[in-house]
Amino acid sequence: MLKIWGRTNSVNVKKVMWCADELGLQHERTDAGLQFGVVNEPWYRKMNPNGLVPTVEDDGLVVWESNTIVRYLAAKHGAGTLRPADSGARAARKSSGAMRQYDCPQGGQYGQAIPS
Repeated sequence: MLKIWGRTNSVNVKKVMWCADELGLQHERTDAGLQFGVVNEPWYRKMNPNGLVPTVEDDGLVVWESNTIVRYLAAKHGAGTLRPADSGARAARKSSGAMRQYDCPQGGQYGQAIPS
């Protein structure tokens, strides 16, 4: 069963929970971070040296960092649903997602094409 460490008021944990729910994965979540502590415990730091949430364990594999977790879960459990089965569609999705890092606070994107 998928194990998730993190608190429900963390947007990054919410991303992972949403992904697990969309994929219909059985999971258990343990409160961790801020008022719940846990993240500075030696056993947790061994799993996640950053000491942040979320962290997941899936069949013995530990993954941390929310975007990495979502990509991992989609690749493992989401073929044809959250992860396009067609390699061309996956490439197009990755290309469009790569621009997210350039989003500016005003909502536009640097390098965005504007019709003349």
